Amino acid sequence: MSKLARLFHNADEVVEALRDALKHRDVKGALAIWLDDDSITCVLPEGQRLSGHAEIRAGLERLLAKQALFLEPISCMSHSVLGAAVYDTTEAVHLKADQIEAAFFLNITLVLLQDSQGWRIAHLHASHSTEDAFDAPSTPHGLH
Repeated sequence: MSKLARLFHNADEVVEALRDALKHRDVKGALAIWLDDDSITCVLPEGQRLSGHAEIRAGLERLLAKQALFLEPISCMSHSVLGAAVYDTTEAVHLKADQIEAAFFLNITLVLLQDSQGWRIAHLHASHSTEDAFDAPSTPHGLH
């Protein structure tokens, strides 16, 4: 990992950086927000478990090879303690920037840890939601 990687001062910034990287098909940017540790893990929506930077890079390259993913948070719960945060989100996935209806929904769990480089992802688990529809948020949404 580059020593010039961005320092994230809070976990919310990492979650937003992940969404931004996916919509720009930026594999390098997406990898830069993971811990610099061989024990990092990722479960893709199809159930494939990836471990370490090389496997996660290959998985992200496959995921973003055909199209960008535009994630819109529908609901988010977060829990944090000193140096660790867990995010449970439901995301509407759009395959085009101007797409109104979601193509599908994902449930995403993120485990973030804080180290000398700031907040970073240690684990990501994404799975297709079993819900068919969600109520639109009644207030502007974001991570809290």
